[in-house]
Amino acid sequence: MFRTRMLGLFRLFHFELPFTAGVCVILGELLALGKLPTTTEIVLGFLSIFFISATSLILNDYFDIESDKINAPERPLPASLVTERDVVLFSIVVTMLGFITGYLITVLHQLDQKII
Repeated sequence: MFRTRMLGLFRLFHFELPFTAGVCVILGELLALGKLPTTTEIVLGFLSIFFISATSLILNDYFDIESDKINAPERPLPASLVTERDVVLFSIVVTMLGFITGYLITVLHQLDQKII
């Protein structure tokens, strides 16, 4: 049961889209900085948009459950791999991860500015 639920939550990410968004952020950092970003900037920038993008996909599955019952019954919600409550709580956690990683970019940048 637990394994099935975790697999269902994992499938809600639709990884290819948030991954692509994360790569675009890295490319944007490269263009904006005019040089290779630090590893921290790459990781936090990627994760921030990855999680925020994933949130929109997770919530889309939540709001499309009725049409997915007909058009995509194999998706986690219509297939009863996860509950609606699971999806809402998961979206909150993923959103917070996105906001926290985005905020850490600002904090680390401010620390770098004080050191210099």
